[in-house]
Amino acid sequence: MLNCFLLAIQRTAISAVFCLSFFYIAAQDQPKKSVPLFSSDSILHLQLKGEVKQLLKDRDNDNQYHDVLLIHGQDSIQLKARTRGKFRKNPENCSMPPLLLNFPKSAIPKQSVFAKQDKLKLVLPCLQGSYVVREYLAYKAYEIVAPVAFQTRLVSITINDESLSGKTKQPFIGFLIEADEALAKRIGCMPMKDAKLTAVSTQAESYFSMVLFQFMIGNTDWSVDFEHNILLAGKPNERPYVVPFDFDQSGLVDAPYATPSPELPIQTVQDRLYRGVCHSEWPVFMKVAKRFLEKETAIRAIFANAEGVDGSFKKMTSQYLDLFFEELRSEKNVAAIFASNCNAEQKKLIKNFVY
Repeated sequence: MLNCFLLAIQRTAISAVFCLSFFYIAAQDQPKKSVPLFSSDSILHLQLKGEVKQLLKDRDNDNQYHDVLLIHGQDSIQLKARTRGKFRKNPENCSMPPLLLNFPKSAIPKQSVFAKQDKLKLVLPCLQGSYVVREYLAYKAYEIVAPVAFQTRLVSITINDESLSGKTKQPFIGFLIEADEALAKRIGCMPMKDAKLTAVSTQAESYFSMVLFQFMIGNTDWSVDFEHNILLAGKPNERPYVVPFDFDQSGLVDAPYATPSPELPIQTVQDRLYRGVCHSEWPVFMKVAKRFLEKETAIRAIFANAEGVDGSFKKMTSQYLDLFFEELRSEKNVAAIFASNCNAEQKKLIKNFVY
């Protein structure tokens, strides 16, 4: 199965991404990118060498780390890797699972692009097609509008494993995501696992950036309360930042396997549903909504100028964003979105400053 998938994937449109060079993304309010790996958006060409087939097949709950050699240019780094995730880790859902790369404690050369790295997430293509690139583009769009976001880097990967046929050794596309701990350290915070916080206990601007973005891309596969596809990062006695990840279930990515929860009142992932809680901080929400409008051109450019995705995806994305930004241009519509999950009594309380 793995051999067939690797052979087929090179025949899809993502093979066009090997020479990918993304356009310049405007300066953002994000904390400074302080490590070489995320200082550029150019594609990295990597090779994974070793018993990679065994690594990709090890998807049990008690899965183990496997020794892998990561090669980039003159760098050869012996590290450990294991499969990760839930849905995409299941072989019934995806031919290739996401990986966690665990770098050695010994110092990596300062000139290496992987200098200062400890752990990295590696997203591999679940299915044939450009879906992994589409998800990467969603991460880049979120960087434009959010106070804090995960850093990512597109990669072209070649697998070198003697147990795989030679035809499977052609490059395919994936992307790297910085680790939770690295993001938290970059913003001077700590990851908050099992914090059992509600949405109103989080940093408002960060929360509203997240929920409005999820509404924009048609993603309902997240929860702050259960920390599902959400990282909370904060300092003692301060409201933590909310940082989302995993956008493959969104309507914008439109993966064939993506379906909304049967508990939700939508039929497909392309049906938008605002899942923000009833909240009192309307001025902050409006500040975030205006930022989305100010960044509209840059957001659209992420998808319109990208290589590795076809014209039909660009057209669909443009039309999908049209509806979102049309709503944002009406303060009445924005107010309705903001109050959509409030009950009658709550709407009375916020009516004066919402309308």
